[in-house]
Amino acid sequence: MAILEGLLTVGAMGLVLYAVIRALQSRPGHPAVAAGQWRAAHYDVNGRTRVVVHKVGRGGAEVLDEHVIAEIPVDDPEYDVLFMTAMATARQRKAIFETEE
Repeated sequence: MAILEGLLTVGAMGLVLYAVIRALQSRPGHPAVAAGQWRAAHYDVNGRTRVVVHKVGRGGAEVLDEHVIAEIPVDDPEYDVLFMTAMATARQRKAIFETEE
């Protein structure tokens, strides 16, 4: 009798586990950020140049998502090298984001 109860318990646990796995698989994942286009960009904020990759909406005016690559002080003696390196990184990141969509 104990063996039968054990088998029923294991069977019930298996059914519950199966139901949970099926429910998780059928759930939609996180919704993606709205459709748009990735762009490498830069702008100045309080004496620092911020190099970013951002996703803009169809009209190009609305920023849907933004990833900061670097912030460079405008008076940094190595500004040109740092800026060019950050922009190259931003372009690479843009390409990666585009391939993921």
